[in-house]
Amino acid sequence: MSERRFPTVRSLLALGGALLLLVGPLFLGNYHHYILSLILVNVIIAVGLNLLIGNAGQISLCSSAFMAIGAYTTVYVTTETGIPFWFSLPIGGVAAALFGLLLGAPAVRVRGFYLAVVTLAFLEIIQVIIREIPDITGGVRGMQAPRPKPFGFSFSSDLRFYYVVLVMAALAVYCARSLLRSPVGRSFNAVRNNETVALAMGISVVRVKLIAFVISAFYAGIGGGLFATLVGFIDPLEFGLLTSIQHVIFIVVGGLGSIAGSVLGAAVLTALPELMRGLKEYNEFFFGGLLIAVLIGLPQGLAGLLKARPAAWVHGRRKRPADAAGGTP
Repeated sequence: MSERRFPTVRSLLALGGALLLLVGPLFLGNYHHYILSLILVNVIIAVGLNLLIGNAGQISLCSSAFMAIGAYTTVYVTTETGIPFWFSLPIGGVAAALFGLLLGAPAVRVRGFYLAVVTLAFLEIIQVIIREIPDITGGVRGMQAPRPKPFGFSFSSDLRFYYVVLVMAALAVYCARSLLRSPVGRSFNAVRNNETVALAMGISVVRVKLIAFVISAFYAGIGGGLFATLVGFIDPLEFGLLTSIQHVIFIVVGGLGSIAGSVLGAAVLTALPELMRGLKEYNEFFFGGLLIAVLIGLPQGLAGLLKARPAAWVHGRRKRPADAAGGTP
C-alpha cells in the first residue's frame, strides 16, 4: 500500500504546482510576472539541452547560438513580413532545428573534447554572422521585439504574456516526457550508455545523435523566440558563451537526464540571482561554488533528492512490521 501512495502524492503535488502557476501570478506584480516568465523560458531551453546532453550523451556548448537563431528569426519574420507571432515563433524553432541538423552532421563524427570544440566554434560563427548582417539582425545595436497583438488583443502586459510562456513550457515538458517514453527516447539512453552495444542492437547511432541535436536546437529556438518577445529587445551579448554555460549549469545542478531536474535547475538558478541582487558582484563565485558542491554532494543533482526521499520512506515503512515483531521500539 505504501508504494502506491507515492504516485498519488506526486500527482497531488503536480496538481498543486499547476494550480499555483495558474492562480498565483494573479496576486503578484509585473516584476514577478517577468521573472516567472524568464524561469519558464529557461525551463524550455534546459529541457531541450538535457535531452541532448543528459539523455543522448552529447556535449554541447552552443545552446545560446540556437537560442539566438530562434530569437532573431522570430522577431525578423514578425516585424518584416507581417506574419503573426504565433506562426513566426515555430518558424524560429524550425530555423534553429535546421541549423542543429547542419551542426549535427559533422559533429556526430566526433565526441568528447572535440565535440565541445566544434560546438564552441559554431557559437562563435553565429555571433559573427549576427554582427555582420545588421540589415537583418541590427548588428551590435540590436533590434526591438514587439509583443503580439492578435485580433487587437495586446499581450503588452507581462501577466498576459506569462500565460503564453506557461503554455509553451507545459507543452515542452509534456513532449519531452512522451519522447523519452518512446523508442526514440530509449535509443537516446542506449547511445549514451554504450554506442557499441547500441549498434549491436540495430540502433543507428548517427541518426539518433542527429535527432537529439535537432530536437535540442528546436527547444532552444522556441525559448529564444519567447525570450526576445519577453524582454522586448535583443543584441548579440545576450547569446554569448556565458549564456550557454549557464544553460549547462541548469541541467548539471538540476540533474542530468532528468526532466524534473531541468525544471528545478532552471527555476532555482534563475530565481537565485534575483534574490541575491545585493551581492551581484559575487554571483559568479556563488554559482561556481554551488556547481562544485552539487557535483561532490549530489551527483544526481537536485532531482536526486526527489528520488531518495520516497525510496527511504518506502524502506522505512517496510521495516516497521519486522521491527515491531522483533520488539524494536
